[in-house]
Amino acid sequence: MSYKLRLLLQKINIMEEILIVPDIHGRDFWKPALDYKGMVIFLGDYTDPYPQEGFTQENAYQGLLKIVDFKKQNPDRVALLIGNHELHYYSRSYASGRFDSSYFEAYNEILTGKETAGLFQLCKQVDNWLFIHAGLTKGWYDAHFDELSKLGNTLEEQVNGLFVSNIAAFDEASAEYRGGFNAAGSPLWADAYELLDEPEHVDNSIIQIIGHTQLKGDEPFIKDKIRVLDNRRLYLLKNGETVKYILP
Repeated sequence: MSYKLRLLLQKINIMEEILIVPDIHGRDFWKPALDYKGMVIFLGDYTDPYPQEGFTQENAYQGLLKIVDFKKQNPDRVALLIGNHELHYYSRSYASGRFDSSYFEAYNEILTGKETAGLFQLCKQVDNWLFIHAGLTKGWYDAHFDELSKLGNTLEEQVNGLFVSNIAAFDEASAEYRGGFNAAGSPLWADAYELLDEPEHVDNSIIQIIGHTQLKGDEPFIKDKIRVLDNRRLYLLKNGETVKYILP
């Protein structure tokens, strides 16, 4: 879609449909995205499968290679977000659950290598929609406001910029909600309930679309300014509604 057409659609309050791919963890439900012709946003957590689900780390690695290639072929319409399970492949010092040291070098090369590092980002903002792995809490944002405010005017510019300048800020997890050591969780470690319990949001005009907090059922969790989609299926953002993606 051309830049002029995108502006025209924004002016008449029509947004193009966006295919959303929640946490993958080596699973294969994401593969129909390869045939989708519109915008596709991956919410992160490509790595570290759950052993009980029957997928291996090699499945995850090979899948990520295909996803990276998909991004390379479609740089303007595919966004690859970073999840907490990618964070510990940037540096072993952030190692957390299911970290696989035998795949560290392979994943690290994808995430930090000269050819592919620029393909990943922390969040993607489209109009008033903020796509981000675990969610942007006001507690975390306020704690890093001085740094964030110098990195741009939009949340996308600020959060993506901070990941480059201070990656350690993204290893923060709430003591209350995630058993961490911080008052608030970062965009890679926040819990959906943490976001819901906050008395106010970072920006009331923004609706966040997140993964990370696993859902037990087959339905997304939609509440006010938060939409949680981590239940192993594809979603479509269409006319402001988040609906299950049905193969054409």
